[in-house]
Amino acid sequence: MDIAGIFKDSLEVAKKNPLIFVPTVAVGLVMAVLTMAVIGGAMTTAGMMGGMGSPAGAMGAVGAAMGLAALLSIFGMMAGLIAHGMTVAMAQEAIATGKTTLNTGLSVVGSRLVQLIVAAVLVGLAVTIGMMLLVIPGIIAAILFMFTFVIIIADNVPAVDAMKKSFDLVKSNMGDLAILFIAMIGIGIVVSI
Repeated sequence: MDIAGIFKDSLEVAKKNPLIFVPTVAVGLVMAVLTMAVIGGAMTTAGMMGGMGSPAGAMGAVGAAMGLAALLSIFGMMAGLIAHGMTVAMAQEAIATGKTTLNTGLSVVGSRLVQLIVAAVLVGLAVTIGMMLLVIPGIIAAILFMFTFVIIIADNVPAVDAMKKSFDLVKSNMGDLAILFIAMIGIGIVVSI
């Protein structure tokens, strides 16, 4: 597997089609604004309640903020899943035709949303259980299933079949894909910043 070639080809497609970045950037911006609004509002409310001599009111405000943060987290995961699926679908179209549209990403994700949600739950459970078993098994699970969503979008297969294909793909290319996984994490951190 030519990892340098994969990154070079990916960069070329992205340069010619910067629209590919729109779903991920849009979700990131929306989540940043919503997070600031929820946390800022909660801190202001808790401060006002505490400042008025009502520690119980302040604690209630903090509890409500935690509930809102949990709902916001679920929304963020769903929005991120949709953005990831759109990006993969748009990249697939850009590779095939030389150009892409947001409509393509939305229509492909819409037609595969149930499979993506099922896969997110199954992969999430596998990684979470692995993380509870001293972290390393969780990292291994994340690596083994890292192509699940891409396979669902590209091949339109059910979640369990996509997980099996991802497992087989990673197993047959373990060394190269471990390097790719680390590189993807590094790129993700840089892009997030």
